[in-house]
Amino acid sequence: MDSVLTSLVVIFGTLAGSTLTFVFQRRIARQSERFSQSRQLWNERTAAYSELAASLTEFRRSQNDRWHLEQEDPTSSEFIKAREESYQRRAEATAALCRVRLLCGSSELRELAQEALDTATEVHLARDEHDRAERGRAARLALDTFLAQAANQLL
Repeated sequence: MDSVLTSLVVIFGTLAGSTLTFVFQRRIARQSERFSQSRQLWNERTAAYSELAASLTEFRRSQNDRWHLEQEDPTSSEFIKAREESYQRRAEATAALCRVRLLCGSSELRELAQEALDTATEVHLARDEHDRAERGRAARLALDTFLAQAANQLL
């Protein structure tokens, strides 16, 4: 009878050990998967925020070029090319904004990103050089505000 009891204790101990090992391995696997997903989302957000910043910077530059060329000669082929480039740059910035909207978890950050695009869009509407410079500064500030908030989210 003693050997049967010993065998049962050994079997129970083996089953308990196997079960605990399974439970701990499963828990570690879940933690590892969550960490991996979290890291992937962080990488994707970083890439999306960087892409938006780059595309908004290029869009703002194209808006400035467009404004200057329009002041020189609004019928020139250079102005028409600059205007078309600004449309292309806006499309690129809008696409980058869409990616940010999909990835960011903050409505405030989405609003700041939209504001940065809207502010850059208004640069070419300036009445004079001073107004253009102010609109350019406002566009840079809006982008800086977005980036500061994005950086806080990534921490």
